[in-house]
Amino acid sequence: MENSTAGHATFRRKTGFIASMSLSCFHCTELVPDNVHLSVRANNQDNAVCCEGCKAVAETILAGGFAQYYQFRTTKSPTISTAAKLDEYLKYDEPAIQAEFITELSNTERKADIAIEGMHCAACAWLIEQRLLLIEGVSKVQVNSTTQRAQISWRTEQLSVSDLFKAINEIGYHAHPFKLSEQEVRFKQKNSQFLKRVAVAGLMTMQIMMLAFAMYSGVIEPEFELFFRWVSLVLTLPIFCYSAYPIFSSGCRAVLNKTVNMDVPVSIAIMGTFIASLYATITQTGEVYFESVSMFTLLLLLGRYLEHNVKSAAASVTANLLKLIPLSATLKQEDGTYTETSARALIPGQVIRVLEGDALPADGCLINKTCYIDESMLTGESEPVQKREGDQVYAGSILASQTIELTVSAAGAATTLLQIASSDAQISSNSSFVGVADKLAKYFVSAVLLIAAVTFFVWQFLLGGNGFWPMIAVLVATCPCALSLAMPTAMTAAATSLKRSGILVNSTQALETFSKLKTLAFDKTGTLTKGTLAIEHCVWFSPTLLNSKSKQDELLSIVAAIESHSAHPIASAFKPYISNKVVSDINITAGKGIEGYYNEQHLKIGNADYIQHLIPSEHQAARIFITKGSELMGAIYLSDPLREDSSSMLSALTCNKILLSGDKQDSVESVAKQLKLPFEAGLSPEDKVQRLVKLQQTGLVGMVGDGLNDVMVLAQADASVAVANASDLSKQKADIILMNGQLSSINTLFSHSIKLNLIIKQNLLWALSYNTLVLPLACMNILSPYVAVLGMSLSSLLVTINSTRLLKK
Repeated sequence: MENSTAGHATFRRKTGFIASMSLSCFHCTELVPDNVHLSVRANNQDNAVCCEGCKAVAETILAGGFAQYYQFRTTKSPTISTAAKLDEYLKYDEPAIQAEFITELSNTERKADIAIEGMHCAACAWLIEQRLLLIEGVSKVQVNSTTQRAQISWRTEQLSVSDLFKAINEIGYHAHPFKLSEQEVRFKQKNSQFLKRVAVAGLMTMQIMMLAFAMYSGVIEPEFELFFRWVSLVLTLPIFCYSAYPIFSSGCRAVLNKTVNMDVPVSIAIMGTFIASLYATITQTGEVYFESVSMFTLLLLLGRYLEHNVKSAAASVTANLLKLIPLSATLKQEDGTYTETSARALIPGQVIRVLEGDALPADGCLINKTCYIDESMLTGESEPVQKREGDQVYAGSILASQTIELTVSAAGAATTLLQIASSDAQISSNSSFVGVADKLAKYFVSAVLLIAAVTFFVWQFLLGGNGFWPMIAVLVATCPCALSLAMPTAMTAAATSLKRSGILVNSTQALETFSKLKTLAFDKTGTLTKGTLAIEHCVWFSPTLLNSKSKQDELLSIVAAIESHSAHPIASAFKPYISNKVVSDINITAGKGIEGYYNEQHLKIGNADYIQHLIPSEHQAARIFITKGSELMGAIYLSDPLREDSSSMLSALTCNKILLSGDKQDSVESVAKQLKLPFEAGLSPEDKVQRLVKLQQTGLVGMVGDGLNDVMVLAQADASVAVANASDLSKQKADIILMNGQLSSINTLFSHSIKLNLIIKQNLLWALSYNTLVLPLACMNILSPYVAVLGMSLSSLLVTINSTRLLKK
């Protein structure tokens, strides 16, 4: 014991601590046990810490350049029990857990989808982005304050995902893996917290206003005024310490990170008013304004609660999509029996059964000949659509007729519906509106603080009046809440509305640009056409077939049985004729044709070179020829049919249209004539890019495509669209994906883009006009603090409500 005491005494002498019964921990301020001799170096001296945990956390904070944290903190730091929570982030390095929220971009790069609590303005998003971009290995950060989500790309060899969570935690925000199933729960929890803070502020404000009325109206005797002041102080404390805590926390967090946000001036106003009233109560001099503190806080919280409800509406759209997919599926076993299994456990290639009236548990290809399916959750169309054998069907859609079986193509998070639900439109920093709003909001808060200080000085020292309340009015009235909300709320609402219609927006900049396009270019195969070959018509040369429909169908069924052994796209044209015919001795010549035997008869199906037979000159354009033995049986013309809505979509567009295709001249010309489009054929991927660049010299150009050969031109376009059947790489490069597969959605994009631009302009105009109007009134002491805080709250609310118009279909 003596050695321990001597050790502490020596430590106190070395570090400059005043001798006392015990030392306080530099990090958590708890008492340092007598037998602990640990320290950290700060402020050019050694400072005692109580344990290894506090030592590690303190050294991390100091090494990161956040020493000002210890200077400005208003509460003690987390003890080791709380600090140890940082170690819980290590569990997110487990591959099994990462599968829930992390996408592998390449062998060395990944992207995490993270939900962040505590954001409520663009400044919060900016702060998080800047902090994460300082970390070596982080390549890209996109934060959406409206949906409270962040998408972070990083190089795996330089840091782990737990490092990202720790970095976000360090600056005061709470991060979680984004899980669609938990999003609605988190919004409900935050809604409950809002209601509690609003309830406390409302109840206390009513009592404080009654006391203020009694004091100011003179209905009480002077000797009771001091008592009423102290009662008002006691009633204000729950509002100041509990209800206003999120406002103070946000403002302090910004200051500690050497920046400002819209909560800084508001925090100064509330704190200044409370401290002035507290001083007046203790010294029994001057006026008290506890009713102002309570009213400021209540109105601010009410405004933010309504803003939160708007965010919840957007989140509910996403969360409700998840509920459309059933949890279980009926799996068909190899012996033909059926068993119940988890829908998320399904794997591609398995066969499942769906009963009439049930929702489909996975994406897949229809095995039955035909059925009707309600796809309103993707397309918005209330009428069921007919599906035929081999057609793609989607999880979450409702089977309207008969029991069917389908081959699973995607399950769980890979389904089209969940891809739409889990997507989050990124508000691009290249947007003209984003640039204006960000610059204005960034400098406006600093300008407000300066103007408030000048207002106080002028009124207090030059005009001989009370400069305190004009300063408070300036701080509150000109808070740029509406300006910060003007753009992100509108863009998020627009993207959410389109998501409900099966249109996935990857970049809001493209959505903003769409209505400004001068030209929209289209690929042909798989974009304007279905991308699947079909039999256009047949010409029969054999006398036995010329007048016999049954014999023609018989031969087509035999051909279909042989073609079923081929993976070539041409084979898909014969699927409607597949039967139980037994064929044998199949032989495939790549790129030319296929042959086989049926009832000991030799059939060859392929191009003219393959069958090696004299073709009549008038039928040289046919794609497929059939021979039986040495006899030429017939010629088959194939076509790639147009999508049903191609023509109507194009006729509704007001911009210039052009068809850019890599296909042969004759096939492109045929489609272009049907759609009345100018066209260019035989273009390589590089040729398409060069043609697009040339078009961009005359204005903004968009591109709609689907294949691998469209990847380069999609990336070059000012706004790019990929259709539902596009390659994965095309979808990655596209700004917008038509997951519903409907080309008519392009017309929807134009109309939504027009509405989005209009509402953003309205929001920005209102926000700027309001602040320009109230600033001189506040400076001249014409605008009282009550009216100022009410106007600021109503201004933010008006912008938010205006943006929700985009949520309507």
